[in-house]
Amino acid sequence: MREVVCLSGWGQKFDSLEYIFDHHHFSDFKVSSYNYFLNHCVDDFFCEFSKTYKNIDCIIGWSLGGQLASRLIAKKIIKPKLLILIAPPFQFVKNSKIKAAMPKNSYQDFLNNFKAAPNKTIKKFSILTIINDINSKNIIQNLALENSNNKSLIYWLQELGRFSCFDIDFDNFPSTLYFHGIGDMIVHNSQKDYFKEKIRDLTDISFEKCGHAPHISKEKEVRNYIYEFFKQKLY
Repeated sequence: MREVVCLSGWGQKFDSLEYIFDHHHFSDFKVSSYNYFLNHCVDDFFCEFSKTYKNIDCIIGWSLGGQLASRLIAKKIIKPKLLILIAPPFQFVKNSKIKAAMPKNSYQDFLNNFKAAPNKTIKKFSILTIINDINSKNIIQNLALENSNNKSLIYWLQELGRFSCFDIDFDNFPSTLYFHGIGDMIVHNSQKDYFKEKIRDLTDISFEKCGHAPHISKEKEVRNYIYEFFKQKLY
């Protein structure tokens, strides 16, 4: 049986991607999710992930989860046949290398607000997920927030703010399927161009009138793209 591992986004339930792999399309796949919120530093995440998973056919990551999936591959902790990225930040905070990102002051304000009022702030963050999305009501109904481990959420928000994919080696990346909403207000859609430049075999799917959760907004389309991707690359 082929294996798919899911890494969700910051502030989302760790298993929030599993529903994509419905039994009808993916009956011969074992799908699981790794909860990196249980790890309180990135090195522990790398260590525990390497103990948990050995041979993976595909890893899929949304937002911060996509960045972490990329880091696992770059560090050769895993060697999946396929990678699926959903709106990952190449770099979350703006600097001289990347302009279409969150200003440093805005990021620091968000971090401080989360430390002071986590539940209120994470709800505001979820609103950013649905902005510019034609299917915002559907996203509101299906977005599953993680708000039970604030200490870990603070750490991973800090890790998101300090890390850049400019620091990793993309030479040995597998075939990659990439999804992004053109109206994304959390990770600017233009950040896909950095991944396209670095990953040799990348298929880019960008959706009009779509925000930061294309897998929820365009559920059927995303599922079908993944199914065809697997048919093409795994069979």
